[in-house]
Amino acid sequence: MIIDTRDFGRVEVDAGSVFAFPEGLYGFEKDRTMALFVRTYDDIPFLYLQSVTNTVPCFLVFEPVDLFPGFAPEVDADDLKALEATTSSELMFLLIANVPDSVEGLSLNVKSPIAINPKTKIGRQIILQNDDYSLRYQPFSAEEGRDA
Repeated sequence: MIIDTRDFGRVEVDAGSVFAFPEGLYGFEKDRTMALFVRTYDDIPFLYLQSVTNTVPCFLVFEPVDLFPGFAPEVDADDLKALEATTSSELMFLLIANVPDSVEGLSLNVKSPIAINPKTKIGRQIILQNDDYSLRYQPFSAEEGRDA
């Protein structure tokens, strides 16, 4: 499948990497189909979640295991039901990154990750029940892993 993007032009994505988001994402409720793809820079792979129907939004996303040690999401029953899952272990989680001017300023939204059920191809942005998870976790700040 070929999709048009603002940042990468036309991109070919595998049909298995396309997910339905029945409610869209926060602030992008009209974008209901998203594709997950990899772009490599200097031999470093980066994940992007891109609208299939529009050139924006496109989010730089990270799997929590890469940048947030000990990620253990507490997902509520309504979110599990919407994702057609019985436990959070059935889901894949992605953290949306905000990259201002430098990598040191990069922050991750750990409190409201994107949850994807790889079996059903349904995705949803959720708000975790974990009280200690931040909207702006900075893994590369001078004080590594501090909340902004």
